[in-house]
Amino acid sequence: MALQFLINILVGVIWMFFSANYNSEYFAVGFFWGMVILFIFRNTFAKNFLGKQLYYVYLYKWIKLIVMFLIELLKADINVLKMMLKKDLDVNPVIFEYPLTVKKNWQITLLANMITLTPGTLTVNVGHDNKQLFIHCLDTNDIEGEIEGIKNSFEKAILEVDLDG
Repeated sequence: MALQFLINILVGVIWMFFSANYNSEYFAVGFFWGMVILFIFRNTFAKNFLGKQLYYVYLYKWIKLIVMFLIELLKADINVLKMMLKKDLDVNPVIFEYPLTVKKNWQITLLANMITLTPGTLTVNVGHDNKQLFIHCLDTNDIEGEIEGIKNSFEKAILEVDLDG
C-alpha cells in the first residue's frame, strides 16, 4: 500500500519535471494521472506486487468510517441532550450481550471504543472468548434494534476497512 503511494508521488514529480513547471498545480495534475495509472494497471500489478486494494480506495473507506462515526456521535449527543433537558428523567437502562462478527483484536478494540465514545452507550466487558461484547445502554426498549444498529453501522464499516477481509 505504501509502495502505491510512493509510485503515485513519483508520477507527480516526473510530471512536474517533464512539464518544466515546478509548482503544486502541476504536481497535483501528475498525482491525479498517477492515480489513473494505478487504477488502469490495478489488475496487472495490484494483486501480486502492490497489494489487493488500491491505497486511495482504502483511504476512502477509513474516511467513510470516521465520518460515519462522527455523524453517529452527533446523533447520540443530541439524544442524550434531549434526555437531560426533560423535566422528569424517564430512562430504561439495560445491559445486553452483543454477538461479534469481527474477529481480530484491533477490530474488537475499535468497535468497543466507538461504542464507548458514543454518548448513552458503554462497553462494559468483552467476553473471554472474544465472541461478544457486553454493552450498557442508557435508554432503550428495543435491544434487537440496538444490535442491528451497531451491526449495520460500526461493525460493517470496520469490516470494510480490513485489508484481509
